[in-house]
Amino acid sequence: ADPERAVRALAGLGHTRLLTEGGPRLLGQLVAAGVLDELCLTVAPMLTAGDAQRIAGGPAVTIPRRFALKSMLEEDGFLFTRYARP
Repeated sequence: ADPERAVRALAGLGHTRLLTEGGPRLLGQLVAAGVLDELCLTVAPMLTAGDAQRIAGGPAVTIPRRFALKSMLEEDGFLFTRYARP
């Protein structure tokens, strides 16, 4: 899969705002391709145990991408955050 090519193809069809949902692999592919410009992240007030993964899986990113916090809401202990590229 080539996320950058997919984003370009969809933009060519007029789809300039895309919402994706997935796990660590998809997020890692979007980060590696440099096409992620916004991240909505929910933090739940629960702890689980096991073989934890990072939020984004895949190849290491040579230059970390910095995101700025744009909004944060709290409801019943859950944090709903939105980050965007500056």
